[in-house]
Amino acid sequence: MKTTRLTQLIAGCAAILALSGVVGTAAPALAAPPIASQTEPGDPLDPRTYDPESRAFLTLHATGVQRYACQANGSWLFSDPIADLYAQNSTQNSIGSHYLNFATGRPVWEFKDGSTVEAARRATASGGTGNIAALLLQAVVTTAGDDGDRLVKATWVQRLNPSGGVAPDGACTPGATIAVPYSTDYVFWALKAAGEDESDD
Repeated sequence: MKTTRLTQLIAGCAAILALSGVVGTAAPALAAPPIASQTEPGDPLDPRTYDPESRAFLTLHATGVQRYACQANGSWLFSDPIADLYAQNSTQNSIGSHYLNFATGRPVWEFKDGSTVEAARRATASGGTGNIAALLLQAVVTTAGDDGDRLVKATWVQRLNPSGGVAPDGACTPGATIAVPYSTDYVFWALKAAGEDESDD
């Protein structure tokens, strides 16, 4: 009887230790390092490097596609982006859109109030393997919408934390098109007025 109880006790302890080992091994996988979502003055992707009085006033998350067309030489050429814009940390109820102005070749962001900002690329940084580049773009044209002017004051737009969106490797069939899913964060900046604090309005 004592031998049986001792055997059961040993087996129970072994099971607990084994379970602890599994939990201990799995824990580090849950603690993935966070992705940087902000830049600092001096960084080529930070508007304050060029305009020290700049401040971020709006961050939107985008999900959509990067579209490519296959050229005559059998390689993919970027065409345009199409994306929905959402409040940060949300993918419910789109509050804007992102697309290309084909007449100018520049990207446009349109808020739900109809206001827009069109911008030109200023700086680029790697977004990591398999991801489109992180960008800093400078506003060229802004317009008010029928229902508001949220983006009219935008002077810079950052594309940060990009995921996906890169055309496939290898040759393609001339004339073919492809839409590659991507997501990213767009941060909109404006010049801070005298006496204005850093909070979002």
